[in-house]
Amino acid sequence: MAGGVVGWHFPPTGGGKEDGYNDSGVATFSGTPLYSLARETIQNSLDARKLEGEPVEVDFELIEVKPEDIGKTELVRVVRSSIRRAQELPDHDAERALRKALDILNSGPIHCLRVSDLNTTGLRAKNWQALVKMQGFSQKDDAGAGGSHGIGKYSPFAVSALRTVFYWTCYEEDGKSVEKLQGKAVLMSHDTTNGRTQGTGFYGVKDECKALSDAEPIPDSLRRLNTDRVPSPGTALVIAGFSEESNWQQRIASSVIENYFYAIANKALKVLVDPSTNTTNLPDIQINAANLSKWLEWLEDGIASDDDEDGSALKRAKAYRELVDGSIVPAEKQDVELGHCKLYVRVGEGLPSRVALVRRTGMLVTDQQTNLLRFPLHQEFAAICIFEDPSGNELLRRMENPQHDKFEYNRLPEEERSKGKQALKRITSWIRDEIRKQAGPKEASQTTVLSELAAYLPDLHPDEPFDGADDSDEGTKERGFGERITMNLKPIRKSAPALPKGDEDDADGTGSDRGSSGGGGASTSNGGSGSGGAGEGEGDSGSRSGGAVRKRLAVSAVRVLPVEGENRYCLSFRPHRSGRCRLEVEEAGDSSTDTLEDVRTADGEPLANVSVALMAGERASLEILSPSPIHDRAIRVVAVEVTDE
Repeated sequence: MAGGVVGWHFPPTGGGKEDGYNDSGVATFSGTPLYSLARETIQNSLDARKLEGEPVEVDFELIEVKPEDIGKTELVRVVRSSIRRAQELPDHDAERALRKALDILNSGPIHCLRVSDLNTTGLRAKNWQALVKMQGFSQKDDAGAGGSHGIGKYSPFAVSALRTVFYWTCYEEDGKSVEKLQGKAVLMSHDTTNGRTQGTGFYGVKDECKALSDAEPIPDSLRRLNTDRVPSPGTALVIAGFSEESNWQQRIASSVIENYFYAIANKALKVLVDPSTNTTNLPDIQINAANLSKWLEWLEDGIASDDDEDGSALKRAKAYRELVDGSIVPAEKQDVELGHCKLYVRVGEGLPSRVALVRRTGMLVTDQQTNLLRFPLHQEFAAICIFEDPSGNELLRRMENPQHDKFEYNRLPEEERSKGKQALKRITSWIRDEIRKQAGPKEASQTTVLSELAAYLPDLHPDEPFDGADDSDEGTKERGFGERITMNLKPIRKSAPALPKGDEDDADGTGSDRGSSGGGGASTSNGGSGSGGAGEGEGDSGSRSGGAVRKRLAVSAVRVLPVEGENRYCLSFRPHRSGRCRLEVEEAGDSSTDTLEDVRTADGEPLANVSVALMAGERASLEILSPSPIHDRAIRVVAVEVTDE
């Protein structure tokens, strides 16, 4: 029985929100599209592994598809309408991209990249719905599965010039083989005879945007068939209009090894990257446990990845892979929340001194986890920690950020954050202790923790505590200048009248004149009667007869240190009293000072337009922008108390 009319359907907005071409989900992966494609799609395949004793097989293959198999006639009509809408807005970038898509649709067979898997369960109802239809949601059968935010599903669209992907799956149900196929295009809202549409449309049974199934014929070009021309359980993504960049095979292979070296070495994953249309006589890239080292060396010799230009990620992957070759006995820990964990450590010259954290699916989550970056005076080492417990992996999954490259306990619901925080603290402390045992300073050397130097020297990892620092003084110890804004900014009321600079009362500075009762000059470090001072000392407020009063709050230990970015600085100082103040930055000359009017906050707001809450004795820091370099000038800070707020 026929299932209904087959074709493309973009649901109407019904007067609701419209979609532009710049989709946030697709944009997430536009910077490293091939790297992300391999990382995200393989994770989904490993999550659906069928037989534990056999590896999941994932193939990246170039194929050609007939235009009619993807509903060319209707899709061309949609793209043309979208071009008109882009011109109306106007959105020139969208128009250029859509015109390129139109050229591809009208140029003959459609070049596609098919990513398919074997030894997986396929996608049943709720999993299919989550992948194809739902936004911001990920459905996994395994508690310790990899995906957590539902964003990775957009990675294939970032390598499609048509912004169109076809999903195919085959699974077994009640002893029968079931197939499904659905196309999805992420374009933009456009006009039809029935009104304006949403930006995302679906290919299949038009009624309710249903997938093609047994009731409708599914084109063979969009299915994965075995040698007997019979579909096997599994899933395939057909990326229409694949953006075939140069050296795409090597770049995908690099991502596969960088992210899944452990799954491959552990015989849980095999990957084929098809070089059939490449004219550079590439070898057949089939990566498995037996030849992983060979492919690592081959890729290192000819780095072609924009995502790893210097090969550092591949070199680290090689070091991590060698840790699990069977020659090292791991340290083991049974954590109350994270379950069973194994830690492999090797010491040797040239190793990256990084700790790789790997989930039970076999994917590298990160080797840049907070509290596992700084190992001062340690010998060079490499380490890899494997989290094997399903329930522990579920907790980690929920703490992963959307980029899947860091665990952050603040992502948990408020009532679970303490549990997550303590779990991360326990595991990182255990890892550091084990690394210290094997790679710590040799007995002849002595170490002294000088965390206060972070305030003076460039800090590559400003959020990372110093080895040996006491957690108990976390709120009081001095921070590195790389830290972000720590002050509470508040707009100044525009109605507050500006006071003449000459009517100053309390001064913070390096001048040599002592103030006197009724006077308001800059003070020395010990201040004077009725005067205010800063530098390294402290003064207080006084008054100036016959004029307006600006009550200054004394500050000291002023530092201006460059951070990443042109003329971007971290301004820090220590206030002597608490209060809310407006800040001014001055350059001290031989006999006078000049206020730097053009200094702004990191958000571009003029410094004079914001006020900050200061706490006595606590170092405050603020990221500022200057139109010209100021780190080599004599800079001082004036903190004028704000009373009209």
